Amino acid sequence: MIRICGDLIELQTRSTTYLMRILAGGQLENVCYGRRIDSLEGCEFISENFDYKLTTLPYADEEHSRCFPERLLYEYPTAGRGDYRTAAIECVYSGNLTALELRYRSSRIFSGKCNAFPAHALADESTQTLEITLADDFARLAVRLYYTVYEEEDIILRSAAVVNESSAAVRLDSAASLCLDFSTDDFILHSYDGAWARERCEETRKLLAGITVIDSKLGCSGNEHSPLVYLEREGFDEVWGVNLIYSGSHRQLAEVSPFGKTRLISGINPSDFEYWLEPGETFHTPEAVLTYSSSIEDAAWNFHRFINKAIIRGRWKDRARPVLINSWEACYFDISAARLSALADKASELGCELFVLDDGWFSTRRNETAGLGDWTVSADVFPQGLASFAASIRQRGMMFGLWIEPEMVNKDSRLYEEHPDWLAAAPGRKPVVCRHQHILDLTRREVRDYLFDSISEVLAQCSADYVKWDFNRTFADCAAGYNYRYVLSLYELVSRFVSRFPDTLFECCASGGNRYDLGMLCFMSQVWTSDDTDLYHRLAIQEGTLAGFPLSTMANHVSASPAHQSLRTSRIDSRFDVASFGLLGYELDLCALSPADSEAVREQIAFYKEYRPVFQYGRFRKLRSRDSSTVWWSVSKDDVTIVMQYVVLNQVHTGRCDRLVLPFAGKDKTYRITKRAVHIDPASYGSMKNAYHRAEGEECCMTVSGSILSTCGVALPPQFMGNGFFPSTRVIADHGTRMYIVKEVR
Repeated sequence: MIRICGDLIELQTRSTTYLMRILAGGQLENVCYGRRIDSLEGCEFISENFDYKLTTLPYADEEHSRCFPERLLYEYPTAGRGDYRTAAIECVYSGNLTALELRYRSSRIFSGKCNAFPAHALADESTQTLEITLADDFARLAVRLYYTVYEEEDIILRSAAVVNESSAAVRLDSAASLCLDFSTDDFILHSYDGAWARERCEETRKLLAGITVIDSKLGCSGNEHSPLVYLEREGFDEVWGVNLIYSGSHRQLAEVSPFGKTRLISGINPSDFEYWLEPGETFHTPEAVLTYSSSIEDAAWNFHRFINKAIIRGRWKDRARPVLINSWEACYFDISAARLSALADKASELGCELFVLDDGWFSTRRNETAGLGDWTVSADVFPQGLASFAASIRQRGMMFGLWIEPEMVNKDSRLYEEHPDWLAAAPGRKPVVCRHQHILDLTRREVRDYLFDSISEVLAQCSADYVKWDFNRTFADCAAGYNYRYVLSLYELVSRFVSRFPDTLFECCASGGNRYDLGMLCFMSQVWTSDDTDLYHRLAIQEGTLAGFPLSTMANHVSASPAHQSLRTSRIDSRFDVASFGLLGYELDLCALSPADSEAVREQIAFYKEYRPVFQYGRFRKLRSRDSSTVWWSVSKDDVTIVMQYVVLNQVHTGRCDRLVLPFAGKDKTYRITKRAVHIDPASYGSMKNAYHRAEGEECCMTVSGSILSTCGVALPPQFMGNGFFPSTRVIADHGTRMYIVKEVR
């Protein structure tokens, strides 16, 4: 709901209120954003009283000598007029003037939303948008602020449009999607940071006086810093979350002022941004997604529901995603039709639903130094053609998928020989190289046309059911403003593919999770989470990812042991348990599995299919204990089924009893608890192998009231502590897991 009552503007969702006030001087002030307020009586007392002097700080003007810009809570702050905090917008106009002062001009409420930016959220019949126009009549510049309300999801979408109303060009140096000012400074910042193979691991820090910046200058949303951040107010059970619908360099900035105020800004990174706004032209920022709740888990659930409702689109929206086998770590570049066929035979036998042919299928691509850019099927690998091979995959009862990396080129390629000028590189400089590859200049129409035509021909020939779109290096040598134009060009190219192949499941990949962002999810239904499939590393990576993105977007694979990224050994059951929370795949040589592991995989896939709605669309929660263990839950949409995973990070002989407690279990309900069968290789007992007990692990079957389950919980069987085996002993060890199914029975 949106209401304008005099100088007050109110936005309400199911659980929150966002309140603004138009001040006497025309400034637009944020009064509050937080828990829902049902009565606004006395709201004039929320705002700070300015009846005092601050001798060294400017006030707004002579008529408002008690209004200090440095202390106002602005909706869209500017620079050069007394507010010394970071501005939401910075520009140069009339030669070299930079100061702006945006005052309220008008507002309106309309159904639906503004979709001017190419990557945007969807609206439905209940969606409402507030448009507020602020203007600087001296600079002849206006800013339209957009607030779109998703009531049930407790989401408010923010964006801005900058309008040049002058007769001369304006250089736009910064334009944020969102600014949120707070009247307090007692915040903890949660960010999701890392690098390749350790993406989106949660970091927390207390905000102190000054500026904290979480940003990407990589040219993509990046594996170093996700655009997802949370502000948690210490001791108040209050959390504000922000994410950005954008795939390029971004910035999230938190600033604590000397006067106890906190400012949060999210948007395009100004460090490599420049846009010349011509007379009469409008620049639209990406949309920022804002939510509020009492905890990060509840705020994350708001994001999950919103993303599945308003970001994911097309044929695969809300649909079950297939269990796949990917050829990369099974074969790398050592592929042939015969070897791939053997892998497909085994995958089909074990229950896989999609065969994905990864790198090496095209041109002269026998290693990473050659072939990128030449999108023709290799006759050496597929003498009968790729269409024939894809048909053989479907005869085995599986769909067929293909890996591509359209944005890149190797110098050892026909494309580079013919078009060396198509590289995205600084004129006159020797280009920076990464992984023997260069980025193609997608801002050129002829480049996009070549990629669309050549790759579309292959996808049509093999009728690809799935496409994995990779991007394996970051930007360098780019002029100011280039990255923004590149991202828009990328969206244009991707949208052409999605329109041409509407039934194809597209998965975004960027050297793993380098483009795990809401912008790409507007076009592709899922993302390859990380190239690191080590189950221990994946715990932090997947938990951090699920802090802002739903299970239905998170692709996970069971890979070999030792893991190819860490050389860590682990049981195939444990690898499955971690990978099952999200979209399940396998990326190992299934033909090399032992008979016991083959049978384990068969049972895993059958189990996953049975509980697929819970794994892909359930409500995720987590709990980390003090004894080096972690617990994951996923709750079905109807709250009837709960799948719980217990992970031992490091085996500790404490003698303590592990308990299964589900605080959200219905107290008036009854539940049955069972355990997924596990396969324990006797060889894992070493010289104790003659003493091992049941190969399928301990038994577990309990019926218990929801009242018990939600309070004291039930005791789980004891773990092995070096004093012998009993029928109930849980043999888990380091990085081991157990998965429990909790079902409502009445």
